[in-house]
Amino acid sequence: MAGLELQRIEKTFGRTRVLHDVSLEAGDGEFIVLLGPSGCGKSTLLRIIAGLEAQTRGSVSIGGQCVDDVPPPDRDIAMVFQHYALYPHLTVRENLAFGLKMRGKPQALIKARIAETAALLEIHDLLDRKPRELSGGQQQRVAMGRAIVRKPKLFLFDEPLSNLDARLRTSMRVELKRLHQRLGTTMVYVTHDQTEAMTLGHAIVVMNHGRIQQIGRPEQIYHEPANPFVAGFIGNPPMNVFEGSFRLDQRGLEFRAGELTFRFPFQARDLIDADTGMATLGVRPEDVTLEPQGSECIAITGTIDLVENLGNDSIVHLMVKGQSLTVRTSPGLRLPAGESITAYVKNFHLFINEKRVPLPSP
Repeated sequence: MAGLELQRIEKTFGRTRVLHDVSLEAGDGEFIVLLGPSGCGKSTLLRIIAGLEAQTRGSVSIGGQCVDDVPPPDRDIAMVFQHYALYPHLTVRENLAFGLKMRGKPQALIKARIAETAALLEIHDLLDRKPRELSGGQQQRVAMGRAIVRKPKLFLFDEPLSNLDARLRTSMRVELKRLHQRLGTTMVYVTHDQTEAMTLGHAIVVMNHGRIQQIGRPEQIYHEPANPFVAGFIGNPPMNVFEGSFRLDQRGLEFRAGELTFRFPFQARDLIDADTGMATLGVRPEDVTLEPQGSECIAITGTIDLVENLGNDSIVHLMVKGQSLTVRTSPGLRLPAGESITAYVKNFHLFINEKRVPLPSP
């Protein structure tokens, strides 16, 4: 096993900078997920780790050794791509053996490694088939097997499940989790799917426009987003976001977005260096209820615009004083459009100058 360290990585294509001062560490055996929208630079960063792309500035270390001048074949890493990249004219057994043969490994070792990997991934009955005879999930298992058979120091995954259907993606996520538990090898996984990130990663690196927005455990990223981008990107349905202004006085903090106003008993003035200014207030749909939850909640009245029944829950879209508010609630509620209803908000996220400001209970 080996850890990974990136120090102030930058990457420029012509006049376009796609990575800005990216630094992160992954300890031995950690599962790190690079999460962000398409075009945020996460795949470019993965290719730099692999040595397939040279960084403009900064350094990459694997297992405590700088590998900036080490070519990809000598970095002792294995990469699993979005497209399976299997050799169509070779059997599964031959695909698994290819990399080891190219490295001059003895036949006995190759045979033993293939048997071990096939048992781990449960593909022993596929060894004599060719890729065209396999399903998408089976081909992805073989692609992972081709990486595993080499026993590298570091695994890199570039959106490996994005070509699979929803049901198969769910089962393959479970397989990947089990695989990491069995191997204990450091893994770096790129995805734009927050469900994959939240379920797989020990730590999540949220990226946008080539910059790291936040690094943290999945529960930390969800409950304590560092800025409005992270808050809005994590969560399904997305967080309700209100753009407005704040005013701080002896009674606390008042936030106003149009005609919508919230007041908080905010006394920690050292966290805010101004009495007034612009701010962003976030409310997760699951932090809004349609039933009273005690005096700590803020009650607001709105009009039902639309209800989505999803089976296990319902998504209710309200209009509140000209603002849209999404509520995640129990299934099967009979809520006709146009009806007035009271919602109760139990948790808020406040951001001033793009930074999170902890709020007390309202």
